Amino acid sequence: MIRTQIQFEKKTYEKLKARSKASGDSISEIVRRSLDENLEAQEVSQKWSRALKSLGQFESGQSDLAEKHDAYLENHW
Repeated sequence: MIRTQIQFEKKTYEKLKARSKASGDSISEIVRRSLDENLEAQEVSQKWSRALKSLGQFESGQSDLAEKHDAYLENHW
């Protein structure tokens, strides 16, 4: 692990201290876990955003692709 220093607003620190006492986890562990969860959620959100932006950007050239997608896939796999 890499050691670093961060500063909290008093209100945030008090909430962290209370959560630490209630859970038995260190403040550092709570912060690490929260950051990991937040970063993961942002990555998932960004992936969905990129995927949704790609909708309608490509053409298959097939007018019946929605109905016969299995048949087209079968021909290629």
